[in-house]
Amino acid sequence: MNLEPRRLRTGEVIVGAGALVLLVSLFALDWYGPSGQHAGPRPSSTGWSGLTTLRWLILVTAACGLALTVLQAVRRAPAVPVSLSVVVTVLGLLCTLALIYRVLINPPGADVDQKVGAYVGLISAAAIACGGWLSLRQEGILVEDGPAEIETVQLKNAGGS
Repeated sequence: MNLEPRRLRTGEVIVGAGALVLLVSLFALDWYGPSGQHAGPRPSSTGWSGLTTLRWLILVTAACGLALTVLQAVRRAPAVPVSLSVVVTVLGLLCTLALIYRVLINPPGADVDQKVGAYVGLISAAAIACGGWLSLRQEGILVEDGPAEIETVQLKNAGGS
């Protein structure tokens, strides 16, 4: 298995970028913090510490997105990446819907404000879902990975008919 970045199609590139941004936003960016009127010694929290149950869905979605990108780049046969793009599309859609509910519809309490990390996470989850869908829609493999000419072998006459 050799890594061939030319095998990546637009969908896999979007999924890989979205998964990396989602991981960075989950662990490095602040998702929630004290509101302006209650700002004090209470620190802001990242997505990992602020989302106790949803963080596992986010983590699995990002991991599967990265796995899809890597597998597409190293595999000649498209069977495994195509199967994984179905999984990534469904996980990306579920993660996007869960984050829409958590970020846009049901924000945290009155004394907590959402920070930029929550919106970055939502946009990157949507990018994973869209990239997975594009990965399913695009067909084709590199010419070098395509079928080669099949060698034919002449059989000797076995003495029969």
